Amino acid sequence: MQSFAFEVAVRCPLELVFKIYIDIDRWRHRSIFGEMRWVKGSPWQEGSRLTIETRVPFRSMVDQVVQDFTANESVNYLSHVLGITTETWVTFHRDAADETIIRVRMQIVGKLSRALGFAIEPVILKTRSVSSKTSVETVRRLRRMLRPRLK
Repeated sequence: MQSFAFEVAVRCPLELVFKIYIDIDRWRHRSIFGEMRWVKGSPWQEGSRLTIETRVPFRSMVDQVVQDFTANESVNYLSHVLGITTETWVTFHRDAADETIIRVRMQIVGKLSRALGFAIEPVILKTRSVSSKTSVETVRRLRRMLRPRLK
């Protein structure tokens, strides 16, 4: 089993960051993602399933199962793809009135992760880097769109 963690600071209020994070319509067909859809249960409820098409670093279909969800605080889910299972914990922390820290912790298990060993982490870190840049840009765009409402 492998695990790693990282955090990203975003200059945006926690509630808005969380709203963007859980809005799959906003992520669909952007950057590393293709189609996304809920296939079982109500969105973000324990046991609900989300199917996510990834385009980078390679095309795949991810089956994600929500384990826990606390609005404006945390999301925990299992992801299954290419013989790999990951458990991911994403937590959101208010650092200041207009700054949020997103912390991500993942545990990876499965035949592919054991076979590749050292090779799997750089792929995930590359995806994380692209995803972090995408997240920041999405927050910037949303803030520009909402600017009149935020005043």
